[in-house]
Amino acid sequence: MTAGMPGRVEIKRALVEALGRAAVLEEGLLRQHADRLAEYVLYLAEVNDQINLVSRRTASLGDLLTRHLGDSLRGVRLLPRPGPRRLVLVDVGSGGGFPALPLLLVRPDIDGWLFESMTKKARFLTEVVERLALTSTIVNARFPSPIPMNEIPPIDILTTRAVADAGQLVRAAQPWLTKDASALLWTTRRLFEVAVQESGMHRWAFHETPGTEQAGIAALERST
Repeated sequence: MTAGMPGRVEIKRALVEALGRAAVLEEGLLRQHADRLAEYVLYLAEVNDQINLVSRRTASLGDLLTRHLGDSLRGVRLLPRPGPRRLVLVDVGSGGGFPALPLLLVRPDIDGWLFESMTKKARFLTEVVERLALTSTIVNARFPSPIPMNEIPPIDILTTRAVADAGQLVRAAQPWLTKDASALLWTTRRLFEVAVQESGMHRWAFHETPGTEQAGIAALERST
């Protein structure tokens, strides 16, 4: 166990309290998935001592639960509703797994494809997916990578976090997007305006994160 990091039971308790207070998920959904979310946070904290998955400045339990996990889960309400078929989510530059893994943990009807170019981080993501029995594939390559992209089904949701050229990534993904696809970009209001211009998407909105002046989630939609 990581020095200074509590055990899984304590993490689960702190997780339910912190995320419940922030109202990032409805209570029933939060309690339903709290065990696996806590397992993910604990394992990330352990591995972060060897691999810089998240900045050491934001690797305390409080930051992991609010600045990383909670921030990612704010995207749940922006996801398409479950339908007759499984949805496909592609995450670009997944790093430690934010925002994709928290979203996939609470939405088991979504298949994930996580692109991470750094081999050590891709190996960590593979281990997490196996531990948590997620229906996800880790692609150790930059996006878009010709060979893996040929294997991916049409994309319903594209996500990325803290990537400066997010709009360009959305435009690069256009050939693989479904007609009603959406892109969720964890970014700032200033970069949101740039992303809108570069993305080629038809509708957009910016959902500001409470307690911040600029940070939020840009939701871009392909449908007119």
